[in-house]
Amino acid sequence: MNPGVLQESGRSVHRRLKIGIVLNLLFALTELVAGLAAGSLALLGDAWHNFGDVIGLVVSWVALRQVERPATEHKTFGYHRATILAALGNGVALMLITLWIFYEAIRRLKHPELPGAAVMMAVAGIGFVMNLALAFSLRRKTRDVNIRSAYLHLLSDACVSLGVVAAGAIILLTGWSLIDPLLSLVIGLLILVGSWDIVAETLNVLMEGVPRGVDVDRLLQAVQSFPEVKDTHDLHVWSLSSHVYAMSCHLQVADLPVSQGNQLLDRISQMLKERFGIAHTTIQLEADACPPQEACSLNALEEAVSPRNR
Repeated sequence: MNPGVLQESGRSVHRRLKIGIVLNLLFALTELVAGLAAGSLALLGDAWHNFGDVIGLVVSWVALRQVERPATEHKTFGYHRATILAALGNGVALMLITLWIFYEAIRRLKHPELPGAAVMMAVAGIGFVMNLALAFSLRRKTRDVNIRSAYLHLLSDACVSLGVVAAGAIILLTGWSLIDPLLSLVIGLLILVGSWDIVAETLNVLMEGVPRGVDVDRLLQAVQSFPEVKDTHDLHVWSLSSHVYAMSCHLQVADLPVSQGNQLLDRISQMLKERFGIAHTTIQLEADACPPQEACSLNALEEAVSPRNR
């Protein structure tokens, strides 16, 4: 595809994400005010759900911007982890909010309150249409994994808003007010599951864990399938951010000229990018295996630089 077309498509995605952030923020504020005015816990829960997804959209937008931001002498890996820290804060905040939703829902189950059904239906109906339109506008424009996650967030918001509309209709037709706290419990559970997933993923990134979807055994087999490779050790796979993977390892290979070694590295790097999504690789070629007394493992290195060994 023409680079100019790709650049224009990228700008279009940025613009749609920013529109989605602004609209969702305004709508979440509207839901919060309307939920308090109507006394609807489901509407308040949906408002907090939308606030959480505003942060999710912001993280997606920032992630796209960080890819374009160059590394510096003080931040040699760039600023990819900024999105991880933001996502971690968002996940923890949502979990705390969910506890309040559960507490308030249980209280209302014991002491039912009749919310304003018409307000619930009107506000949630607007949210359903808005989130559905924004979701499909992103879906049409890109296949990027980061943007697909934003699309799924918006689509889930639309489904929750539709549920609030249905709850309002039930209250309007039957007067059964318990549907409001019951639905808020379901929304709270959805928020809790989503926020726990966010927290778990961000902690895995911060702990340099293997990225989701990367099978280390399969990766080792793929690297060792090259005929020049005799052995692989000191393998590390981690994430710089949710969608930027890195790998380093030592390869024991046949005694090769420099040019052939470079060609081997290019072939391995291309394979890792295509099969495992690992775009950043640091590979050290060795003609001989590391002697046991000069082990390459991190534990051995930690012992070598520990204060008692200085």
